[in-house]
Amino acid sequence: MTTEQRVSVAPHRQQRIALSNEWHARPSLSLPSPFRCTHLVALRSETSLEESRRSFAAFCADHGQGQPAADSRHHSVQIGSCLIKWEGHTEATSHTIMVPGNGRPPFAESALDFLDAGKREELMDDMFVGVKIEVLVAGAGEGDVTVDDVSVETARSLLGARQIYGGTMSESGAEVWSAFRHDAEGFVRIVVIDRGISEGRLSRLLQRLLEMETYRMLAMMALPRAREVMAELGELEPQLDEVMGQLARRRDESAHEELLRRITAISAQAEHIAAANAYRFAAARAYAGIVERRVNECDEQRLGSYQRYSNFLMKTLQPAMRTCDAAERRTHEVAERVARAAGLLGSMVDMVQKKQNQAILETMAERATLQLRLQQAVEGFSIFAISYYAVGLIAYGLKSAKALGTPVDPEVATGFAAPAVFALVWFSVRAVRRRLHGESAAGAKGRRSP
Repeated sequence: MTTEQRVSVAPHRQQRIALSNEWHARPSLSLPSPFRCTHLVALRSETSLEESRRSFAAFCADHGQGQPAADSRHHSVQIGSCLIKWEGHTEATSHTIMVPGNGRPPFAESALDFLDAGKREELMDDMFVGVKIEVLVAGAGEGDVTVDDVSVETARSLLGARQIYGGTMSESGAEVWSAFRHDAEGFVRIVVIDRGISEGRLSRLLQRLLEMETYRMLAMMALPRAREVMAELGELEPQLDEVMGQLARRRDESAHEELLRRITAISAQAEHIAAANAYRFAAARAYAGIVERRVNECDEQRLGSYQRYSNFLMKTLQPAMRTCDAAERRTHEVAERVARAAGLLGSMVDMVQKKQNQAILETMAERATLQLRLQQAVEGFSIFAISYYAVGLIAYGLKSAKALGTPVDPEVATGFAAPAVFALVWFSVRAVRRRLHGESAAGAKGRRSP
């Protein structure tokens, strides 16, 4: 293999490795139950992925741990008893901290409390989504929190709410409960009760719960924009209806250009609304799709008469996504209506302009006809004028010849010469005019031919 061939193969090999690594881009942290977990998500509104990566790399270096690679989107380290995972998403950054054992009582001391004060303050200041999870063991022995058969009352007590939502997941290997309410620090609390689930399945279940909480909130970011879009379109549509009403009622062609100016302004506003929100609505659909898939993967089963965790989660998410879809669809419909109205009005303005152009051409044709007639009249006068001066010159010549002794009568000779001169001038002028017309016709025919 030549050097050129090796160079051409290398980029394909790097691309293949990078694409294959995507299957390992979201590793799950794993601990045997019981343990506690804190998950924080920060939007990258002002910081880039590289800046977030450098910040976590500095944190790892301060604790003597390996740093993330230059192009990595995730990195996991263990600092003491803490497992910490950093992940870079499309428009957010997440940190997940897991610590063995439960708080005493649960949620009294979260996994986040095991970090130093500076890192805790940094994560809390930028937090957009916060989740605290306590994984309890049913019937655990001494030293751990014991969960008896009345798991619902236990979850209700730990969550501090009478109305809680949950059920069994992972083929009834675990119970999941939450009140979907923020605590004093802004975290959503989730209680997971291990009823014989394996460590691997528990790790995947925890990952799904965290993704559901993360992506449902990212998806809901589109809801305020959808409401704003609905309000903006509510102001735009009456303006469009007014323009179309005037177009249908008014026959005054002079008003068409003003209506076209207004419809163009409305079209610009509609296109701006569509372009400004296209990404947000598309991202919301993608996030909602991830949440729906994770809900299906959890395989939640009803527990008693309590509303399921996934049902309550989707009860608000699905209507919100339908609102976003409706706002996006309405935006496109308004844009299409404006485009049709602009096309119709533009056609009417073009028709008016064509009529005006036709009138101008007809006026120009009339003027050309008058000019031709005037030219012909001038040509007639010019024949008489040329003949008059030519006869005069002949008369001067004859008088000069008589003065030199030539036997000629100037007046008689001039009288006989006048008709001949007139005829000669008339034929000469006609010949010149025919030659000019012939050249003009030949030039026009040459321009028309390909």
